[in-house]
Amino acid sequence: MPKNKHKRYKRVKQLPNVIFSDLGKAPGPCPYSWDDGKYQGMKKVLELGCGKGEHTLAFAAADPGRLCIGIDSKSHRICVGAETALDRGLENVLFLHAKIEYLEAFFKEQSIDEIWLTFPDPHLKNRTAKHRLTGERFLNSYAKLLNPGGTVFLKTDSNSLYTYTRESVERWGGCVTAVSDDIFREDQGYPAARDVASAFQEKALIQGGTIKFVAFKLG
Repeated sequence: MPKNKHKRYKRVKQLPNVIFSDLGKAPGPCPYSWDDGKYQGMKKVLELGCGKGEHTLAFAAADPGRLCIGIDSKSHRICVGAETALDRGLENVLFLHAKIEYLEAFFKEQSIDEIWLTFPDPHLKNRTAKHRLTGERFLNSYAKLLNPGGTVFLKTDSNSLYTYTRESVERWGGCVTAVSDDIFREDQGYPAARDVASAFQEKALIQGGTIKFVAFKLG
């Protein structure tokens, strides 16, 4: 294990803005930090598979009235985002170390306003298709957690996941509200999708990919 990664594994457990769950066990019931009274009345935004939290940090800096929560199972990546938030004095940022499969156990029903899926693994092989974050079982979870009118956003460089997501939402009975084959060529009115760049996005662009975008509602 690289030395820096090992150090982050140790540091992340001590950070006050990180909730650290045991990935090998089902999580306990609510409440969690985001249920504290100081966050009452704030819109809540989740970034699933947040990595180092580039989107989470940008959303929080742009709107102090929103509580932004980055979720990832890689604690060394979360450590980078959480420490950056502390360095910048962003008090409306939290990170959760957890598996997305357990999402419903961490948040109350109808408590989330936005869910962002930023460059998730497209799981192109049939044997791993059940892990796609826009598959039916995940859409069921999002529908329970979102407030009425809440929105899910996807950014991806995968043509397969882009097409699959639109078809999956339609099969589920949701409503696709915006799409773009290339967010830098087609302005869909969501500057956050275009202007925030993650390491995954930069790598995709260097390799000649295009960044696709889907927004959809499930209620």
